[in-house]
Amino acid sequence: MRYNIRNLAGLTVSVSATALAIGSVMALTATPVAAEECFLDNGTGDIFTGFGSGVLVGNEGNIVSAADADESNSNFGTTATADTTGGADGSGVNSLACGTDSSASGDRATAIGTQADASGAEATAVGINANASGVSSVAIGTTADASAARAIAIGEDSTASGVSSIAVGEAATASGAQSTVTGADAQATADRATANGANSTASGVESTATGFGALAAGAASTANGFNSTAGGDNGTATGSFSQAGESSAAYGTNANASAQNSTALGGFTSAGIAGTAVGFNAGAIGTDSTAVGTFSSATSTDATAVGARSNADGEDSTAVGSEASSGGARSTAIGTESSAAGLSAAALGDSANASGFGSTALGVGSTASDGSAVALGRLANASNLGALAIGPISNATGFNSIALGGLAQATADGAISIGGSNAGPLTNASGVDAVAIGSGAVASGVNSIANGRTSNASGDTSTAIGNAAQATNTDAVAIGDQAAASGLNSTAVGSESQATQAGTSAYGWQAAATGVRATALGHLTVASGERSTAVGEGASASALTSTAIGNLAVASDEDAVAVGDAAQATGFHSTAIGGEAVASGVGAQAFGWQASATGGQATALGRQASAAGFQSTALGQSASAGFDGSTAVGFGATASAANEVALGGAGTSVRIGDIAASTAAQVGATDVMTVDANGVVGRDPTVRTAIATNATNIGVNAANISTNMTNIASLQSLTANHTAQINTLFGQTAANSAAIDRTNEGVAMALAMESPMLPGDTNFAMSGGVGYFENQGAGTIAFTARVGENAAFSAGVGVGFDSGEVGARGGFQIAW
Repeated sequence: MRYNIRNLAGLTVSVSATALAIGSVMALTATPVAAEECFLDNGTGDIFTGFGSGVLVGNEGNIVSAADADESNSNFGTTATADTTGGADGSGVNSLACGTDSSASGDRATAIGTQADASGAEATAVGINANASGVSSVAIGTTADASAARAIAIGEDSTASGVSSIAVGEAATASGAQSTVTGADAQATADRATANGANSTASGVESTATGFGALAAGAASTANGFNSTAGGDNGTATGSFSQAGESSAAYGTNANASAQNSTALGGFTSAGIAGTAVGFNAGAIGTDSTAVGTFSSATSTDATAVGARSNADGEDSTAVGSEASSGGARSTAIGTESSAAGLSAAALGDSANASGFGSTALGVGSTASDGSAVALGRLANASNLGALAIGPISNATGFNSIALGGLAQATADGAISIGGSNAGPLTNASGVDAVAIGSGAVASGVNSIANGRTSNASGDTSTAIGNAAQATNTDAVAIGDQAAASGLNSTAVGSESQATQAGTSAYGWQAAATGVRATALGHLTVASGERSTAVGEGASASALTSTAIGNLAVASDEDAVAVGDAAQATGFHSTAIGGEAVASGVGAQAFGWQASATGGQATALGRQASAAGFQSTALGQSASAGFDGSTAVGFGATASAANEVALGGAGTSVRIGDIAASTAAQVGATDVMTVDANGVVGRDPTVRTAIATNATNIGVNAANISTNMTNIASLQSLTANHTAQINTLFGQTAANSAAIDRTNEGVAMALAMESPMLPGDTNFAMSGGVGYFENQGAGTIAFTARVGENAAFSAGVGVGFDSGEVGARGGFQIAW
């Protein structure tokens, strides 16, 4: 049992119009009190001194000390009280509760905000209805919920229910163990899953979803880009509306690699089982097929189409070059508009045509239209069985005829014609072991590959795949229509993507990585700062080692970090996490939707929290710290002066920890603490002077009292006799008064007593009443119970409010 001690004696000193009351209050009651609790409000307060320590200053507040020194709790809230029945509940050991109806029931837990609940050990809940029930969990934001051990939920309606999970953003959900979520309405429902971006979902084990609406459903799958989907295990989808199945990869807008083991690179690409499609609108539909280039198509098993609008329809056929076509089984067409329609035919060169069985056409416009015919050279023609035409515009139309040289003609069966000249092909592979595929493709670097119309691979071991793709430096890789990789070891994947500096990487349509070793991922992302990272549509990271994650996120100063839709980190070493969060001051930090930290080294945590002063701090929804060194804690709290601390907004109260320890730390003369109408705390030193003056007056009065004592003693003997007589009369009067009071209470009790009626089909009734008579009051409660079909029993009891006298009645009723 714990007790409150109240002293009924007191001393009051009045100074002009202001009453200064100095006293101690002690009374012994059985009211339970939590130790070391404190509230602060703008009203009046009582002081209670007990065996422990605690403080409550506020409207009808109590300063309480309790005997349980092992409890160290702090409650802050509008309806908070110093006992266990208050609105704010800091019942856990070393816990802290701040806000209307907040609760910190876990040991070493912290709850800040209206109805915030930190029930897990070492849990932290910050925000309206925030809930941190897991051990060492953190919930920050309105209705944020961190229910698992070491879970972290940051943002309005965010949920982190997986062990060691992290959810950041409005309505973000991290339910898988060790899962991570960043973005509004994002979800990570599987173990070790990661979802970054609004409405993104990572439901596969160890999956990653990045971008608005991205979905990574397969185990170890990755989805990067607006509405991208990685539905199969180990699948990778990068680009807006891209899709990837099991062990497949899709890169580019609307890229589709939903079949098993397929690969799609480029916008609107599509790949079947084990197929590979590279380039805008490329389609590798056949099993184990390959399509590389804009609008390329490989529709049969093991077919290969390389080049813009190339088409490989035959089984095991190959079409390489812009609009190349291989319609025959095991046929090969290489070159712009080349065609190999015959079985096992081969056409190499722009507009080369091999339509006969086993025919070969090599050269621009060359034609081999009959069985085993061979045409070599620009516009060479072999149109009969076994015909051979070698040279520009050579013509072999006779059976087994041979035409060698420019303009050579062999029109009779068995005829041979040699002569003419030849012109170089449009494609150019001038580097050692270089490969140039497609109209106007150039591969001039050692071991370089240029694949696609007007593609250019001029750097050693460089690769350019796609229409007008450019890889112009050593080890550079450019994949996609007009992709450009000009930096050493740079990579550009996606239509019109750019990687211009050493070690840069750009993934996505029009993504640009222009800073040294920078990374840009997503449509229109820009990473221009050295070692910067930009992820999400329109994201921008323009300073050294800056990071911007989220649609339209901006990180524009050194080491700045912006995470969330339209988040902005523009200050040196600043951090902005949350939708539309802003951190513009040097070293500023803003966490939460529309949180703003504009002062140097300022911190704003909570929905629409604002920290504008230098080294200011704003914690809680709509908290505001606008002056240097100011601190605002709690919903709507506002710090209105430099170095000021504001705890709670309008209608909230504040409790401070161990008052006994604070008192013990005081040095020198003490003054009375004052609070103005705005809740600003101060002190009044005039009370100390008044006390000194009173002490002098008391000394003078003491001398006068000594003189009066002699006179008083002579009167005492006369008074003693009268006192005895008066005491006798007082006793008789008191007995009569008590008897009258009890009688009046009995009358009040009788007036209050009722016998409740039993409505039909009921067996029990209860009623209560309050009576008043001649300044005496009493309360009663009565019961009626049916004991038979026509019989009932009733009883009532009452108690007088002043004397505590108890009266009772009983009765029965039988009807027939």
